[in-house]
Amino acid sequence: MSYVSRSPPYPDTAGVSDASQQAASYDAHSAAHSGAVNDEMLLLAAGVEPAAFASLQAQASHWGVPVREAALAMGIVSPRDYLRAISQISGLDAAPDWASVSLRPLSPAPLPYRLLDSQGGIPLEYPKGCAIFNAENFTPGLLADFGDVLDSERDRIWLVNRDIMRNAITRAYGPELAKKAAYDLPRRQPLLSAASGMARWQTLFITVFAGLLAGAMLFVFREAMAVLCVVLTLMFSLTITLRIAAVVYAIYRRASGKRHHIAEVPEAELPSYTVVVAMYKEARVLPDLVAALTRLDYPPPKLDIKLVLEEEDTETIAAAYAENLPPQFEILIVPKGELRTKPRALNYALQFARGEIFVIYDAEDRPAPGQLRKAAGHFRNAPPEVVCLQARLIFDNLFENWLSKQFTIEYASLFGGILPMLDAARLPIPLGGTSNHFRTAMLRSIGGWDAHNVTEDADLGMRMYRKGYRAEILASTTYEEAACHGGNWLRQRTRWLKGWLQTYVVHMRKPFRLLRELGLPGFLAFHGHFAGVLIAALVHPLSYVLIAYDATTGTLFREAEMTIGWQLWVLAVFNFIAGYATALALGVFVLRGRLIRKLIPQLIFIPVYWLFISAAAYRAVYQFITAPFHWEKTEHGLTKLRRSGGRRQAHPGNAAAREGKGKGEPIRQKAATSSIG
Repeated sequence: MSYVSRSPPYPDTAGVSDASQQAASYDAHSAAHSGAVNDEMLLLAAGVEPAAFASLQAQASHWGVPVREAALAMGIVSPRDYLRAISQISGLDAAPDWASVSLRPLSPAPLPYRLLDSQGGIPLEYPKGCAIFNAENFTPGLLADFGDVLDSERDRIWLVNRDIMRNAITRAYGPELAKKAAYDLPRRQPLLSAASGMARWQTLFITVFAGLLAGAMLFVFREAMAVLCVVLTLMFSLTITLRIAAVVYAIYRRASGKRHHIAEVPEAELPSYTVVVAMYKEARVLPDLVAALTRLDYPPPKLDIKLVLEEEDTETIAAAYAENLPPQFEILIVPKGELRTKPRALNYALQFARGEIFVIYDAEDRPAPGQLRKAAGHFRNAPPEVVCLQARLIFDNLFENWLSKQFTIEYASLFGGILPMLDAARLPIPLGGTSNHFRTAMLRSIGGWDAHNVTEDADLGMRMYRKGYRAEILASTTYEEAACHGGNWLRQRTRWLKGWLQTYVVHMRKPFRLLRELGLPGFLAFHGHFAGVLIAALVHPLSYVLIAYDATTGTLFREAEMTIGWQLWVLAVFNFIAGYATALALGVFVLRGRLIRKLIPQLIFIPVYWLFISAAAYRAVYQFITAPFHWEKTEHGLTKLRRSGGRRQAHPGNAAAREGKGKGEPIRQKAATSSIG
């Protein structure tokens, strides 16, 4: 047997052919054979009733996919029965069992998503000279013809399905793929990774500045504080400017009443979609997550949902396998490694992703059922440089306690005011960690996420903009659970702020290059977001320290003896009043816009909430020095207000409930119901 693939997935696959290319040279008899062995014959052999085939074929045509793919995706035919049937009609043997498939070890490891969709033969370690083909990538006729050509050599070929192929890939290359997920970006683009910490000049600058400041505060406390405030006010003013712009834009949007309409994409033209949820110790919320993702209104054959779990998290793995998962779901286990972060897990999943679009959700998320369709339509009408869409995030346990109310106000200001303004101005958008829809090709081209950055999507967003891409806001809502317990909230906020500090340090390693790549407006917006927010959180308590100092020394109401004392008070008052006023104005507008006016009285407590953020900021700085890559887990499923089964709490402003779920066909609804039991 001497046939060689023209584009094999391995560099040394002599003796293994590409079936699709072999078929191109078959004679007229083979072509006639291909016509006789078709999808209908395959599905009937797999157990589909003849009476059901016509409606199944109509549904597949509506979705724009082969009928065999529709049958698999809807659970009408199981992968095992499909493999048995196609082996029967092609005359090629199916793999005896999944444990028998051992791929030939290669370094570097081949890309899994290419292997999974390849029509090339994948050589086995044992038996030598044998290869496997993913039967789901071929028409039945093509495999039947291939079996005829092989004749006596056909015993060197095994057919497998996608599940067996994926398991074989993870057994052969899992540790290497996990290592690549963690260290590929630091190896290829060290200047854009947090792995190497601060640049030498940054460390020297901070050391000298901190030393001079500490020395000055020992001898001339008020003067040192004044100088510090002067230095920091310029940075903080950028943050205030962004909030003022957000208020102005919110007023403009309300006055104009403009709404951006996205044309719906026909079913047959919808792109394939990979949905990824990276989880760790989330067995408690897994059933609600599966229910929420099952309600996504998207053609099942074009949906690739991956539950990404850590190898040592045996409890969540067991819970996932215990779920009656629909066919479009897949459990992906990330091998153990020195680093265990969400971006590492996302990078691992990216290597297996088959969709043209890639979306991330968190374990507690409840995306609007029509969100994927809206994103597909938005991408279709957007210019090529738009490679990411950020959906709105709203909490569904907003009335649980004081902390959840303040958290909701903060999120409403961000997603209802600041981000829409940045979108309109085409300035860099600091992405959240969930409900981000990406063009998959872009993610791979820029190296995915930085596994060493604990606020991974904020960093990814900046790298996107530096490469000439940009993000836009998607007019769709995802509901999630607010961290409403003090310790849980503190851990989550510490991780966020530590990641923002990492992001600022990384992208400021070469500030002039950053200025050139972002332009002046983007450069200033970057400082306003990352440095400004961090500085505001760190400086806010100093205002109270200054008041306490003056009160204890008897100078609180005394007239300033020096000009610098007056300047200090002017700066302190400006920072406090301007910051609070802009936050108050923005809060009033976004809360009115979201029809949750009951939270408006809570705006008076914003300065108190800022003290909580300040505590997290100081904790983040400490962790940045002592444990920069430590990922503090946020616990989910602690709220008492969220209903079971993924149903959202009903309250005014439930935007997701107003988003269309799509019409759907009867056969799709029946399949979805039966697939989740």
